[in-house]
Amino acid sequence: MDKKLHSAYTQAQLTKYLSYIALPSKYETTPESFPKTEEALKDLFRCQITRFPYDNLTCHYSSTQLAEIEPKQIYTKLMGCDATAPSCRGGYCLEVSIFFHHILRGLGFSVYMTGVRNRLRKDGIPQGEYFGWTHIVNIVRLPNGQELHVDAAFGGDGPTSPLPLVSGKITQNLGAQEVRLVYDNMPKQTRPEQKVWIYQYRNGVEKPWNSFYAFAELEFFQEDFEVINRFTSWDAVQKKSFILVKFIRNGETDGLPLLEGEVEQKGEGVCVVGKIMMVNDEIKLNMGGRTRVIDSYTTDEGRFAALKKWFSISSCY
Repeated sequence: MDKKLHSAYTQAQLTKYLSYIALPSKYETTPESFPKTEEALKDLFRCQITRFPYDNLTCHYSSTQLAEIEPKQIYTKLMGCDATAPSCRGGYCLEVSIFFHHILRGLGFSVYMTGVRNRLRKDGIPQGEYFGWTHIVNIVRLPNGQELHVDAAFGGDGPTSPLPLVSGKITQNLGAQEVRLVYDNMPKQTRPEQKVWIYQYRNGVEKPWNSFYAFAELEFFQEDFEVINRFTSWDAVQKKSFILVKFIRNGETDGLPLLEGEVEQKGEGVCVVGKIMMVNDEIKLNMGGRTRVIDSYTTDEGRFAALKKWFSISSCY
C-alpha cells in the first residue's frame, strides 16, 4: 500500500494550476476529481510542458546565480503572485520537475523523484561516460500498477509523453524522433545485476539509437536535490549557456513564422506539434522537422526583447 503523499501546494493553488494549463474540456478543473489513468496523465504532462518552458535564466540573472528549488517558491516563480496572471516563466530541470512532482501529489498520483546521470554532448549528440547526478525525473505508479517515467524538463530532446517502464517499448516523439527506455547497464558498471533505466532516442527508424541518460528506481528526496542544485546551477553559469525550450501544442501556433508545409498535426487530446527555443544568441523553431533560426540578437537587451516577443517573459529573475 502506497503511503499517502502530501503536496506542498494547497487546493486553491492546484485549482489555479489546472485552470492555467488549459486542459481539454472533458477534464474537470477540481484537483480531487482528476482521473488517474495513462491517458489523463499524458494530457496533463503535455499541458505542463507546453505551459512551463525549460529555462536556466535564473542561474545567470539572479543575484545568487543559484536556482531556488523550495517547492513554494517555485510555485510563486512559475505561477506568479497575482490570482489571474501567471508569470509565463519556467525553470531548469530541478525547478520544473519538483514543481510538477508536487502538482502530481496534490492531484492524488502515487509518485516519487529520482536522480539522473547525464552524458555530455558533442555537436548535440550524447557521447562518453555517464556523469554524476545532474538531472531529475518523476516515476508515477497508476492504480492499475503501471509505472511511467515522467520527465517534464529535459529541454528540446525531452519526451513529449510519459514513458512506461517497459524495456524497449518505442514511443513516437516530436516529428520523426522516437524515444524509449531500456533496462540495461552503463558501460562502467562492475555489478551487472544492478541494472538501470536508460533513456534513448533516434531521429528516424533508420537511425541508430543514442543514450542520453540513466536512472535507477531509487527514491530521491528534496534534501538530495538541494545538494545537486549547487553544482547544476554553478555548471550552467560556468558554461555560459543560455537555454530556453518551450513545446508548442495544437491550436497555439498563432504569431509563429510558419513556412509552407509546417502545419499542425491533428489528433485527439493535447498534441505537441513543435518547439520554440532560445539557444544563447538565437531563437529557433522546430515544427517536427528541421530546426531553423527565426531571430537573433547580440546583447542582453536584445535577449530580453526576444524573450518578451517569443515567450511573453518579462523578467529573468
